[in-house]
Amino acid sequence: MRNRDIKKSFYLNAKENQMLKQKCMQTGLSESNFFRMCILGEKIKERPDERFFDMLDNLRGIATNINQIAKSANSGYEIDARQLIAFETEVKKFISDLREKYL
Repeated sequence: MRNRDIKKSFYLNAKENQMLKQKCMQTGLSESNFFRMCILGEKIKERPDERFFDMLDNLRGIATNINQIAKSANSGYEIDARQLIAFETEVKKFISDLREKYL
């Protein structure tokens, strides 16, 4: 059964329709979801670009590496200093890229 069972229809002029389509494209929302968020007073943000999602994937990889290093250290294995230095360089580059793009 539908959660929303009340249908609304209304008219827009060409300029309003174009603005709606543009805003929906920028946010990645459907027109219905866009209107619902407006009605509920929720903050509507632009959808991040592909570089953001690439950086997010990179951050997940860094988190995985940290977890693997911590597991090794907690299991009593010796950690290779060269590996840690390379990892530190990767993290510093990631932070630098974040600052360049978003600050």
